Amino acid sequence: MSDAYTLLAFGGAIVALVLLIAKFKVHPVATLFVIVTTLGLVLGLGGAKTLKLVTEGFGSTMSNVGLLIIFGCVLGKMLELSGAALRITEEALRWFSGRKIPWAIALASAVVGIPLIADTVVLMLIPVVSAIAMRSGMSMMRLGPILYIGAYVMTSLLPPGPGPLAASALLGVDLGQAMLYGALVGIPGIIVATLYLLTIKTYVAPKAEYVDHLTAVPAGAGGATGGTEETKSTGTATGSTERMPSLALSLIPIFTPIVLIMLDSYAVDMVGETSRAGGVLRFLGAPLMALFIGCLTALPLFGREWRAKSTLNDLFEAGLKLAALPLALTGVGGALALIIRDTKVADGAADMIRDMGLSPIIVPFLVAAAICTITGSNILGVMTAAAIMEPLMEGLGISALAVYLACGTGAQIMKHANSSGFWVTTTLSNMTVGQGIRSIGVASAVSGVTGFAILYVLYAMGLV
Repeated sequence: MSDAYTLLAFGGAIVALVLLIAKFKVHPVATLFVIVTTLGLVLGLGGAKTLKLVTEGFGSTMSNVGLLIIFGCVLGKMLELSGAALRITEEALRWFSGRKIPWAIALASAVVGIPLIADTVVLMLIPVVSAIAMRSGMSMMRLGPILYIGAYVMTSLLPPGPGPLAASALLGVDLGQAMLYGALVGIPGIIVATLYLLTIKTYVAPKAEYVDHLTAVPAGAGGATGGTEETKSTGTATGSTERMPSLALSLIPIFTPIVLIMLDSYAVDMVGETSRAGGVLRFLGAPLMALFIGCLTALPLFGREWRAKSTLNDLFEAGLKLAALPLALTGVGGALALIIRDTKVADGAADMIRDMGLSPIIVPFLVAAAICTITGSNILGVMTAAAIMEPLMEGLGISALAVYLACGTGAQIMKHANSSGFWVTTTLSNMTVGQGIRSIGVASAVSGVTGFAILYVLYAMGLV
């Protein structure tokens, strides 16, 4: 079988993958399964071997990442339902005032967005942001997208978000490095995207359903979409926090697993892996154990209800339901990687990329960007791009960490009308589709390009 035929089949598979999901609205899991099995048959593996590789790829991937995704989704659900995410947001707003309010929203969104999907962050916090917009006279065309973009960048780049968690497992990236370097390239993206959003002058009022119970909009802020925004910040408090957990309790479940994983990645070598302290750090910092401990530290968020069935059982089941799609996508993505490796597609693709003179780091970025832009899903973008690129890494001579970061930055580009996150943010922020593209669409592209620029510098310096 010629290299040209192999590459043509692989290219056709990618095109079919995108068309089935984006145009014909076939479920991503079913689409990936059809593509993987068809690719195996077309490339001459035969039915029995194709199914064997699919099963092996799915099983090996699940053994590495299955429980990680489950615990990560459970942790996110606990933070959402306990009120911890809202507490973090309101506390950030207390630290900032006046024209700094947008940065408080960006900060809160980024922190809460580490374990939570961006759509969930918007659904949960848009009433708070809408109240701020009304009381301050700031435009929802600024504040709504800022609320979305912080969580969006984090859920594209940092574990324990399901996309980054799956991508790091598929590529074999150390989670400590994924967190550290993910933040290093992600935070500048959030900053630059926020700066862009702050240049928008069009005033968009918050939805009436969120602000009808509050005092009137300050004079000069306008009352309808259109015109120029007048920023008159008068306060940040948005509601009572009496029934919410403390800030310390709210932050502990987010940062405990991060700290434990970082200690495992960077501190074990200092104390010696064979020492007692090294053994303890290695055990507690193992990603699986660290995320489970994070879930345990979230129990106090529920006060006296932590021992109730609704917390110990029902909440865990809610997390399992949330984990179902990332689990299935990751498993079939692992099967795709195994098929690509077994059929030697990776070797031909790597040779073609070298012949074209492209820098290897650009390839995973473009693959992830194309998948995200066409399908509308950053999670699918980072996971699928990682599955496609994993067999190519050796041939391209590029590290797993660099590929991971390129997939994570590419998967941010760009949100538009085929994305659930775009519609959630646009609708709840009272924007038109055009306003959503000008704000959310452009900001997501800005964050991705900025993150990739940082990555490219790190790559050129040989740091990743």
